[in-house]
Amino acid sequence: MSEMRKRNFLYWILPLAVLIPLITMYFSGVKWAMELVCPTVNWELGIVENLQLLVLLMIFIISLMGFKYKKPMIEKVALGLLAFVTLFVFLEEMDYGLHYVQYFTGESNTLFRDVTGAKNLHNLGNNARLFKRPFYPLMALLFIIGPLVVDKIKYDFIRFFIPHKLIILTAIITVFSYLVPRLLVDWNIFPDGGFKKNIGEFSELMMYYIFFLYLKELIFERGPLFKKKEQSLA
Repeated sequence: MSEMRKRNFLYWILPLAVLIPLITMYFSGVKWAMELVCPTVNWELGIVENLQLLVLLMIFIISLMGFKYKKPMIEKVALGLLAFVTLFVFLEEMDYGLHYVQYFTGESNTLFRDVTGAKNLHNLGNNARLFKRPFYPLMALLFIIGPLVVDKIKYDFIRFFIPHKLIILTAIITVFSYLVPRLLVDWNIFPDGGFKKNIGEFSELMMYYIFFLYLKELIFERGPLFKKKEQSLA
């Protein structure tokens, strides 16, 4: 597969091939299809939530690979920090294993819950919005504005962080993965398939995926951030 075909597949064909069937199943009204996407017993056990965990796990793995692969210490520190943050988000997403414990044992206790009294941090108070909102302008800058103006940027340091232009399509799909389910519910076109106030789970999956693509590009397709200057022969 050529490089461009591979990019097309990863940046827009694969996301659409996953999202369209999932959203269709969610709103289909067919019990077994809805249960696969969003189980009545606990939506955390459905396909969407577990795909989120899979993508986060892939980000964690490539962060560790980058930590080993990259030579400059500043990049190693950044990737080590990224791996730590990704592991934290991964554990938050699965409520530190709570919904699996509940499903298989009927118990509702985890070490995290025993220590903190909460099942996770991001659902405490207004934390979910506070965690997510800073990423929206960052995503617009990185994945839409940056690729559109990259040819006008003279500084290599800045250009290093700007992804391939095809990621604009991924960003558009991310936006639509939120708008389409939300509008279908808000305009009463189809009844909600079970996420209720968490209809944004589809876009959350895409948010994780677009950052996976971005980090994969930075780690494996770019050279070192800081290149050694050639010593003078004088």
